[in-house]
Amino acid sequence: MEKKGLRDQLEAQAREIARLQGTLAHYRNWAAQLQARYQLFNPDAARPAKRVYVGNLPSSVSETELRQAINELMVQTGGTAAPGFPITSCKLYQGNGELLFNGVHQVQDKGYAFVEFRSVEEASNAMALDGVKFRDAYLKIRRPNNYDITLALMLGPTDPNPTMDLVPLEVVKTVVQDSPHKLFIGGLPCDWSEEQVKEMLLPFGQLKAFNLVMDRGTGNSKGYAFAEFMDVHVTDIVIQNLNGKPCNTKFLTVKRALAPTPF
Repeated sequence: MEKKGLRDQLEAQAREIARLQGTLAHYRNWAAQLQARYQLFNPDAARPAKRVYVGNLPSSVSETELRQAINELMVQTGGTAAPGFPITSCKLYQGNGELLFNGVHQVQDKGYAFVEFRSVEEASNAMALDGVKFRDAYLKIRRPNNYDITLALMLGPTDPNPTMDLVPLEVVKTVVQDSPHKLFIGGLPCDWSEEQVKEMLLPFGQLKAFNLVMDRGTGNSKGYAFAEFMDVHVTDIVIQNLNGKPCNTKFLTVKRALAPTPF
């Protein structure tokens, strides 16, 4: 009797899963029809929503290698919306000296790329890979400058799928969200690299997010960074140990980036 009861429960669960999968497929098909109709009247609207900017690339990377790496990460994490690899195009720009941007000469020593996906949903899922380790660097993944969220909302999800499995990956987000545990680290030598600053921070624990603020005109940092640790309990320990510490000819300023909320 117990085995029969367990079998009945499993069969009921299987039927419910099948029902939910069918409902999801129905709504996905409905959404695809809406998106196709919208793009029929505004064919250029979808492209910015299907593209992402990928920065901080090693200078020796090729388009083929980058495309393969991101395709495999999307499949591995469950970020694809259909079978097969999701990338439709990848355009790589090598970092090789000065770049003229808005009339200003900027030092561009890191490569970057624009990657386009089959769907808006997959481009949004790719945003979850911001900060993933690629070779010895951590990728910066952003929306392109011409991304319009009001248009993108008509075409698909604008946030990554929360069920994506990022646990097996080594990820240090490159955008440090505002929180009580967000750290400001000032007084850094402007010629220090991300790796040098991280080397100072990593003895305290694993980083959740890190951003060394750069001067686009010189290619050096502006002398300050933001960070957050996976273990929020080390925040005060980092402040106690690093704030006021000599660093070359300066003294470090390490504090919470946000002022405490008054009661």
